[in-house]
Amino acid sequence: MNRINTWLEKHNLRNFPTLIVVVTFVVFVFMIISFLNHNDEDSSTIYVTEDTELRTGPSPIYPEVNSIYKGQNFHKISKTGKWIQVESSNGKEKGWVAGWHTNLNIEADANPNAKPLKDKTIVLDPGHGGSDQGASSNTKKHSREKVYTLKTAKELKSLLEKEGAVVNMTREADEYVSLEQRNIKGDAYISIHNDSLKSAKANGSTVYWYKDNQEALAETISATLQKKALLTSKGARQENYQVLRQTDVPAVLLELGYISNPTDEDMITDKLHRHILEEAVVDGLRSYFSE
Repeated sequence: MNRINTWLEKHNLRNFPTLIVVVTFVVFVFMIISFLNHNDEDSSTIYVTEDTELRTGPSPIYPEVNSIYKGQNFHKISKTGKWIQVESSNGKEKGWVAGWHTNLNIEADANPNAKPLKDKTIVLDPGHGGSDQGASSNTKKHSREKVYTLKTAKELKSLLEKEGAVVNMTREADEYVSLEQRNIKGDAYISIHNDSLKSAKANGSTVYWYKDNQEALAETISATLQKKALLTSKGARQENYQVLRQTDVPAVLLELGYISNPTDEDMITDKLHRHILEEAVVDGLRSYFSE
């Protein structure tokens, strides 16, 4: 007690008015600190707490608009799940940022090292085969669709198995398989094809879906293909293909480039480029099963 009295006398705080002033000052400082660290999700202004990316949509599968950095302030427009739509004060930057990278005290998504595909059964359907060669090119390579859909499926199978998925294939060799025989059940169904038209100018990739429960998977894979692949993305489209119509599981039909286009053909026949496409499909499946 004597030490306290001595400290108060030393700092001239035994005087009651002086003590009141000091206490008031301490409370004021505390309020300023609280205001600066305000984490109210209803606030119209947020700031970024660590370097991250601004994206075109509320998920990591959407393309990156640009990088944003710790300390930047944004006007909050809306919120979807854990993602915040923001706009810079000058209106030049607009997009979505993960809430856990802001001052809104939002818990981060699941461990990014987790494997959402673990124990999921993925059916891979390499289009055509055997007597049904599918499309073919008119170049000196004479590439045949049935060859590269099988190569892509086998390479994709290896990547998916590393993610812990169980992979079933409708064919594993150059053999004919009817559409009815291709109807294998799983958690997701991926039919792999290469497109073709008379015009050599047609190019790009398209993700097709038919039933309502297939659209989300198609949109997700389309977004990851657009982000990673060199092929022009034609997006996700609804089409009445039997392979999609006859199954009840989330299913898509991928047209991974036009084999009738010499530039697309070069990418289709290049193992490194196929690997980029296959990684994009894995990213899409991973994101789909993380939701």
